[in-house]
Amino acid sequence: MVIVGKGTPMFTITKLSSAIGADVANVDLRRLAESKDAAVVAALREALETHLLLRFRGQHLSPSEFVRLASAFGHTKTLKRAAASNSAHLPGHPEIKVVSNVANDDGRPIGDGGSSENYWHTDGTYLPQPVKLTFLYGRESPRTNPPKTFFMNLSDVHDRLPRCLTSYLSRLSCIHYSQYNFAPEYAEQIATLPVGADRRHIGPSFPLVRLNPHSGRPSLYLPRQRQCVIEGLTSAESEKLSDLLWTYVEAYNDTWGEVIGVDDLFVFDNSYTLHRREAFDSRERRVLWHITTQGEPPIPYASAS
Repeated sequence: MVIVGKGTPMFTITKLSSAIGADVANVDLRRLAESKDAAVVAALREALETHLLLRFRGQHLSPSEFVRLASAFGHTKTLKRAAASNSAHLPGHPEIKVVSNVANDDGRPIGDGGSSENYWHTDGTYLPQPVKLTFLYGRESPRTNPPKTFFMNLSDVHDRLPRCLTSYLSRLSCIHYSQYNFAPEYAEQIATLPVGADRRHIGPSFPLVRLNPHSGRPSLYLPRQRQCVIEGLTSAESEKLSDLLWTYVEAYNDTWGEVIGVDDLFVFDNSYTLHRREAFDSRERRVLWHITTQGEPPIPYASAS
């Protein structure tokens, strides 16, 4: 346990596991959203850089307070996609995406999500400036067998790869494409393609191994779509290497997971992590509010080594 604060309100940081995550107690995020206390924000930023995931329990935030809180940690992304029928946002708050399996009385979903398993992924890698932080705020949770959300440290995964493989990966970059037309920067290019055409070549190219400037460590950086194009390789070679990397990811078991309960707020760094969510009973209600902040293009680890 670490106690933080001198001359400012003190709070405690307790590790959740040896690999990833920390609990933060004695912080009123509503008050922080209002004050944006520079010392507290800086201390939480440092904790996030160290642990990659922070959990705050028992928080009470309005939509506006939630947006103000997230904006203290970076430029919040406007996620509203007017053309996407499967994505819902809080009225007046385009930064807040609703992640939910719930439908209105007319059958329309109130959010972007379902109850089936959500596999390992990183948010927003298909953007030229990919997502940095994700904030998840629990509003409703299933009463029976609520699902856990799990997190993985991709620097640790990289450390467990064979040395000959990491040396090879350090020279490679991969195209991060969106299965759906969610990246406005590529919308015009995608629109020129025939229906059903291969779009795997459209998207930003990022290194498979990126540098974490805070720790100096290498970290895997994998696209959400596993049938990706790795530059310099054929389609078959790309698929084979992607399958191999995901085999290592799925074999890694030093993860941490817990239910995102009502009034729980999780914030994590997408740059160096993966997350997934268990399936749950579709008859149960689950609602989260979701905000992301804009990041920077990854720095290739090879350029720093």
